[in-house]
Amino acid sequence: MKKLITILSLLFALAVGASAQTILLNTTLSAAMTGAGSVYGATPTGNMGFAVVASATGISGPAPNTSYTSGLQATSASQTYLFVDRELMEVKGVSGTTITVIRGVGSTSAVAHISGAVVIVIPSAAIGIWSGGGYLSGSPSVPQGACTRSSEPYLPRIQFITGTLSDCLGGQWVTGDATMTTRTVNFQLQLPAIGQTAYTSAGTSTTKATNTMYCTEIDLPYNKLITGLGMLNGASTGTDKWVLALYSSGGELLANSAVAGVVASGSSTFQKQAFTTPFYAVGPTQYVACAQGDSGTTATINLLVTGTEDTYMTKKFASQTFGTLAAIAAPTAFVTAAGGFWILY
Repeated sequence: MKKLITILSLLFALAVGASAQTILLNTTLSAAMTGAGSVYGATPTGNMGFAVVASATGISGPAPNTSYTSGLQATSASQTYLFVDRELMEVKGVSGTTITVIRGVGSTSAVAHISGAVVIVIPSAAIGIWSGGGYLSGSPSVPQGACTRSSEPYLPRIQFITGTLSDCLGGQWVTGDATMTTRTVNFQLQLPAIGQTAYTSAGTSTTKATNTMYCTEIDLPYNKLITGLGMLNGASTGTDKWVLALYSSGGELLANSAVAGVVASGSSTFQKQAFTTPFYAVGPTQYVACAQGDSGTTATINLLVTGTEDTYMTKKFASQTFGTLAAIAAPTAFVTAAGGFWILY
């Protein structure tokens, strides 16, 4: 245990010194997990168990002690932990997408989880930082007040016992709800809500301008794992390409689709584009969804106009370099025909 504490303390020091901000990876369970005491929850040998995940990207266990050093079970501490609902699990081995874990560590309990539950992958360095450099000596506190996103080594921060997630967005700590299991990738959230209006009547179908980005305020009501965005195309699609991106209310880039872009397809429909990396968004708070177009002027996009959805902040950015996404000055007022309609999925 002393060696393990030393290793985690070293990871803590290195992470702080590097000051590199990392967004925690996430995946989902592809099989349900039962609680402690059941045949699949906790085994007779202790609190070991198995988690079957949709993707094992970024998940790793401790390196083996190939030199058989006395008193050391492994040559490194566990590289990653998994957080599901309010349970923290320590990864001990990876076989494809089947992960061997120690369940209910860090003062949390082994509880049941449904298939499809969100899984957040946490490096042991983050555990060291949040626990003050010790081996799970305590659950991290919930941050409050002003913050600087680039100064946070790992985001979001997680309070393990309560399941509360906090993110630094727009220079302020935003604390979301603690419900993760019910926020699966299957649920689509449409913002702004069109209601019973036909897609063809939402806003106004507008021919895209060359190398322009159209952005709309997104008021996310709760935490949600967002795997991508869908933009409402206009009455015709043409042959132009779009890149879709999600920003914070402070204009920080959080996630985006492939920068090569996708050709517009499907008139008066929401065309989906997956993010290169899914993003776990903390809410309730405000985000900004943007569509960056290439140099073509054949495709159309449905845009919010005065008299329909003019309670949302929108903004249009000209002279964009297609495929290059940088921080933006987020919209602060409604501008007609400057932002589109979206679904988050």
